Formats: sequence, C-alpha cells, structure tokens
Amino acid sequence: MPNSDKVVRLNLNTSGMPVPDQDPVRVKKGNQKVKWCADFPFTISIDGYSDVSYGADGDASHNCKTGYFTEEKRYKYSIAANGKINDPEVEIIP
Repeated sequence: MPNSDKVVRLNLNTSGMPVPDQDPVRVKKGNQKVKWCADFPFTISIDGYSDVSYGADGDASHNCKTGYFTEEKRYKYSIAANGKINDPEVEIIP
C-alpha cells in the first residue's frame, strides 16, 4: 500500500530565494510522490527525472507533483521563483 505523498512547503527567505522546508526531501522508492506547495508561482526541474505536473488545490494556490521514483539515489533539483533559483536535493530511500 503506498504511503501518503511527501508534502514540501516552499517559502521565500529574506532575500527572496525559494526555500523548501526539507532538504534533502526523503522519499520512499516506488511508494511516495513529492508534492511541493507554495503561495507564489514556481517551477521545479529535477535532473534526470521528468514526471512532474503542476496544478492548484486546497493545500496551496500553486503546487507541483512528481510520480513515483524507481531508483534509490539522490536527485539534484531546481526551484525557480521570484527570479531566483535554489538547488536542493531529493533522496530516494528503500
């Protein structure tokens, strides 16, 4: 049975940089999706991974969600918002 999605809240720090509330984001392989939520527009790009979709729902006015990850590894990803880019990581665990 899949676990619930890993929810990551994005905020802008004092210099306007988009910052996740978790870094790295730890996700169970084949069992969890990642959902980033923010009150401002943003984009996510994950090196070597393309199953990313955008929308809006009750959690936030802007969100982005992945599919399941199939490899145990670390992914570098980029959050672009407010004209700035931050490069944290997603870690896929067993």
